[in-house]
Amino acid sequence: MTSILGSSLLNLAATLVSLMAGFLVSVINARVLGPAGSGTVAYAMWVVVCAAALADRGFPQMVLRYVAALRDQGEAAWQPVVRQAFRSFLPVVLVVFLLLLGYGLYHRTLDRPAPWIWIAASVLFLAYVFSAFSAAAARGRGRFGEVAAITAVGSLFQIPLVFIGALLVGPGGAFLGMLTRYLPQALSLPKHLGRRSASDATALSPEMQGYRRSMWASDAIDIVLLTRIEYLVIGYFLADADIGYFAAAVVFAGLVGQMTLQLSPAFLVGLTARASSEGTSGPPTELYRNSLRLTALFMMPLGLGGAAVVGPLVPLVFGADFAPAANAAVLFMLASVPAGIAVVPWAYLAAGARGRTLMHVTLFSAALIFALLFVVVPAAGILGAAVVRVLSEALTLAFLLRAASSHGGPTAPWSALLRTLVAASACGVAAFSVTTVVPGAIGIVVAIGTGALVYLVAIRLLGLIAADEATRIFQMVEARLPGSLRPLAQRLVGLIAASPARNG
Repeated sequence: MTSILGSSLLNLAATLVSLMAGFLVSVINARVLGPAGSGTVAYAMWVVVCAAALADRGFPQMVLRYVAALRDQGEAAWQPVVRQAFRSFLPVVLVVFLLLLGYGLYHRTLDRPAPWIWIAASVLFLAYVFSAFSAAAARGRGRFGEVAAITAVGSLFQIPLVFIGALLVGPGGAFLGMLTRYLPQALSLPKHLGRRSASDATALSPEMQGYRRSMWASDAIDIVLLTRIEYLVIGYFLADADIGYFAAAVVFAGLVGQMTLQLSPAFLVGLTARASSEGTSGPPTELYRNSLRLTALFMMPLGLGGAAVVGPLVPLVFGADFAPAANAAVLFMLASVPAGIAVVPWAYLAAGARGRTLMHVTLFSAALIFALLFVVVPAAGILGAAVVRVLSEALTLAFLLRAASSHGGPTAPWSALLRTLVAASACGVAAFSVTTVVPGAIGIVVAIGTGALVYLVAIRLLGLIAADEATRIFQMVEARLPGSLRPLAQRLVGLIAASPARNG
């Protein structure tokens, strides 16, 4: 558990930098380009992510899992897997890149609005997929600190470039600025491939290929039909400005969601490596339950507390033009809670090579959300899309938890999750109460502080963190804290975990 938590903290640190940079980029696009222009950028980014999910064919996911399983056997065991996977991965990626580039050139000749957007999208697609493959190889090797540092550097560099590009060129310039986020990680790919050598198709076993295909199908359906399928439906039924409103409404929920998505590789690597080292048929039960409990401890206050303040926060950050997005933003924040917790059972099933189960769950969820969106969005707009998202994320979490517990698998720690929900609800109620009394930016700041304080008190009263757990967490971050902050951190540990927790 300690190694997984350490990897998770490194990922989380890089993710915080990345998310803050991404948030600033969203604000820049909204302020400089307006609802329609920022909606164009968001839609193009959705197309890039979907194209990447289809083009990568599950090779990054396969590399992440099997490099993690083979790394203790040395470079000679895992490097042929990475090299052969990349050789198989590359041709389709290049074809998709050329198709996007060709469409971008065609779009440019028609003199349509945002003429450079699709040319920029083709270049960003290439950097995005190479970055994903490189990060998978690095994380599989346990190099979470390296990925964290590269992610932070790329994220920070993109902020001024997006502003300059949006100001001078428009949506296409903003998109080219966003390229900087993925380029550093993409350029680090060669060192994971090793020396040039002849192709060895046998390096990828039938088991690896089967896992890759299952994960590809599951992830492609998840990303194309689940993650932000609203872009397609809203773009079809509503106006460009509505896409901008939707993009603003999901920004804060997206920040929370990306945090947990960055934690999932650490869970997957840790669960896979532990099962491999212990020679068990599946990932350890207690490790799964602890991961689930600690993820909920982190996700629930962010989602419920965030929902309490995001309504007035959206127009304050993006401008009064984006006020129609406020109510939908509240629901999307609520949806981020089950979506974030679902990362743990997903990683458990993936570590146990149950890709087919993941595909079945994803297919059912995709069919449900797609059908509901086509019924609800024409009548209720982006608010209806938000209601559908809450329902679909809750059902997906339920399906994943049931799948993980089937065939003798571990059950969720329901008692601990319920107590965490009570604590997070108290946090949300306290924050919302402050915003109703103190309006504006000051009220939001006070509400966040009040909600956090209430949550910390609830953690202690409900026994959500055991004293030994809190001590281990403190010891892991102590080396990274300035000396003057260590006594404060130690006192905080004592305040929130004075007695052993009930893990229920």
